[in-house]
Amino acid sequence: MIPEYTLTWWQRLRISRGYHVPIGKHKREGWSGSLMFFAFKCRKHGLVIDYIHGYGDMPSCPKCADEKLVLIK
Repeated sequence: MIPEYTLTWWQRLRISRGYHVPIGKHKREGWSGSLMFFAFKCRKHGLVIDYIHGYGDMPSCPKCADEKLVLIK
């Protein structure tokens, strides 16, 4: 589980400009190692936190990914 965060004004400014900001490394239950998590703004869901998946440079919204899975089933 990822702890709650209080973002600084600088982080909030960067997020509002479309950037993703690192918030720290975390290890989820069942993982063998930790990954860097980022805060960013999703156009549909607002402020979200996730890690980079695959080879891309941008994290993806976990709520949007869950919606896509529901549509596929």
